[in-house]
Amino acid sequence: MDTKKSDKFLSTLEAAQKGDADAQFALGLMYEDGKGTEQNYVAAYKYYKLAADQGNINAQYKLGIMYYDGKGIEQNYIKSIEYFQLAANQNDSDAQFNLGVMYGDGKGTEQNYVAAYKYYKLAADQGNIDAQVNLGLLYAYGNGVEQNYEKAAEYYATAAAKGDAIAQYNLGLLYENGDGVEKNYAKAFECYAAAAKQGDAIAQYNLGDLYYFGKGTEQNYTKSFEYFQLAAQQGNSDAQFSLGLMYEDGKGTEQNYTEAYKYYKLAAEQGNIDAQVNLGNLYCFGKGVEQNYTKSFEYYQLAAQQEDATAQRYLGNLYYFGKGVEQNYTKSFEYYKLAAQQGDSEALYTLGYIYDVGEVIAQDYAEAHKYFKQAARLGNISALLSLGILYEYGQGVEQNYEKAAEYYSAAAAQGHANAQCNLGVLYENGEGVDQSCEKAFEYYSAAAEQGHAAAQCNLGRLYENGDGVEQNYEKAAEYYAAAAEQGYANAQCNLGILYENGDGVEQNYEKAAEYYSAAAEQGHANAQCNLGVLYETGDGVDQSCEKAVEYYLAAAEQGDAVAQCNLGILYENGDGVEQNYEKAAEYYLAAATQGHAVAQSNLGNLYCYGRGVEKNYNKSFKYHQLAAQQNYGESQYQLGLMYCKGLGVKLSKINAYKYYLQASTQKHVNAENELGCMYAEGKGIKHNFKIARDYFYSAARKGHSGALNKLGLMFLSGNGVRQNYMKAVYYFCLAAKRGETEAWYNLGIMYADGQGVKKNKRFARQLIKRSAVYKKTGDT
Repeated sequence: MDTKKSDKFLSTLEAAQKGDADAQFALGLMYEDGKGTEQNYVAAYKYYKLAADQGNINAQYKLGIMYYDGKGIEQNYIKSIEYFQLAANQNDSDAQFNLGVMYGDGKGTEQNYVAAYKYYKLAADQGNIDAQVNLGLLYAYGNGVEQNYEKAAEYYATAAAKGDAIAQYNLGLLYENGDGVEKNYAKAFECYAAAAKQGDAIAQYNLGDLYYFGKGTEQNYTKSFEYFQLAAQQGNSDAQFSLGLMYEDGKGTEQNYTEAYKYYKLAAEQGNIDAQVNLGNLYCFGKGVEQNYTKSFEYYQLAAQQEDATAQRYLGNLYYFGKGVEQNYTKSFEYYKLAAQQGDSEALYTLGYIYDVGEVIAQDYAEAHKYFKQAARLGNISALLSLGILYEYGQGVEQNYEKAAEYYSAAAAQGHANAQCNLGVLYENGEGVDQSCEKAFEYYSAAAEQGHAAAQCNLGRLYENGDGVEQNYEKAAEYYAAAAEQGYANAQCNLGILYENGDGVEQNYEKAAEYYSAAAEQGHANAQCNLGVLYETGDGVDQSCEKAVEYYLAAAEQGDAVAQCNLGILYENGDGVEQNYEKAAEYYLAAATQGHAVAQSNLGNLYCYGRGVEKNYNKSFKYHQLAAQQNYGESQYQLGLMYCKGLGVKLSKINAYKYYLQASTQKHVNAENELGCMYAEGKGIKHNFKIARDYFYSAARKGHSGALNKLGLMFLSGNGVRQNYMKAVYYFCLAAKRGETEAWYNLGIMYADGQGVKKNKRFARQLIKRSAVYKKTGDT
């Protein structure tokens, strides 16, 4: 600033003092700028006033500025308007523009957009760029004129062509949104680039945004980062936030949570809501800063106070779990509801979930349905899934598989793995949709590709059973293994079964035991039962009936019928536990009640012999009949015996024959032998040695000693076969080796008579004596 009076100043001063208006204006300018003299706003005002009073247009404009800014004179918007008006009346475009601004802002006068429009138009018509920009704004927002984006675009374009950065930015905005012009990201990019080049921070930010999303230009995170950085350096909070986001996600730069924190903080300090929320997230998860729920709470609260729904929901979470603040379900609910009222779908879903689960509030499926439905309308995928579940199980709504399928389909179409899996189940079972294992396979596959364990397991089952796809045990094992690695108990158990049976994998009892154990530890009843079987048989593990009892018991307590039956058998036989018929009966009954045929049959036997229960042939008959109805051969045979002997039922050889016949179709060896006897003796049915022979042959091939003995008798007598003493001896020998006492006797007779063998009375006596000893021992 010059402090010494210049010659120019002195000559101008001399002219001004003589009343020259132009010299008075020039002198005021020198005092205002401090050029040729010491800066002095009061003196500047004085000379501007002298010139203005003589009608100097420039001085009138300058006085308007001085009154507006309060320089050299007390700030006075009314006076400012007076002087701008004087200059404007003389067609000064800057004064007309400033009048437009003051009418638009309501400074020194009542806000009046119509008047603002009038003065902007006067200035714009003279080529005033700022006025052209502001006219564009009035048209864009419909202030003082009818909203007209086309007109806005026209004025912006005029100013932008003259290089005005604000106009270039605004025109870019119209192209980006398709307002007043056809949407054109390339044009928007061009306009933003022109403004950004002039250092316009908002344009730099928007240009970064276009690079980020690849709109109007090829996606380029590095370029996006560069422009966000330029805008951020000028303090643009949106750009600072976006930089934080790029550092957090590692896009356009190396991931750096510390830098993310830095930029979020800069933006948050300017009141940027999104930055405040993300700062809360960094503190919540300890990224770039030490985990601090209290700090997280503070930042969420800042954003929530500005009615940000996401922040309100996050505050709800902190209150719900008592993180950074004392746990308070009431407060939690308040914040969830605040967010929900703003249409936050996650908050609506969370409220639905809380009512659905009923852990911290009374379970209310109807309320859950209400919130899930609202969230679903806003496109919340999890809510679509939850609605499907409510309709599938009839919770809070009438059960409706069609509705369930509809909601699952909507979520599945958006790639929700749980929904895809659940929809697959509906297709597999034909519930709410036409049954189709092929469709089930399709949906299970989609979910399995996303690593969904249940879907992988279900897909394995389809491959194992050949439902909807060609049977393939190898594929089944592959999918079971994928789910098993995720700790899915059903898959671990199923994979164990494949290893136990050698289906799709090499048989390996150790592997089977390993997978059963993994599932059993999670309380999987079937796996516990199967592991019990391995311990009972000693396959893949050290044989231990005690361990078997332990695992059967764990499964039995969960209601597993097989385990209950197996436990009953161990108690009946005293294996791994002290023999206890009462306990055996208790476990058989538990399994029998669930329709387990073996347990029903075994319970029938206990009632027949009065073991652990009072002997009761009627009850014995009842339980065997239940098992026989399930085609259980042993009970069909026992019913045959009971009809044959009249135990618990009226004696009936015909009914005995009927049940023996049913059992024989399942290759029940004792039933085949009894049928052979009935045909041989003609009891209850027509005498037929040939049919008797066939039944004896069938039973004999299975090693039945009685049938072998009967065949010997048939060859001895020639009934149903050609008489053959040697064959008779052969079958008697086979029967005798299997402990058939009558066969010893029959062999003795053969040796005594020398039929089929060399006569040997001494040996014959030994054989007959042996049969008597066995008979006596057996009777005991």
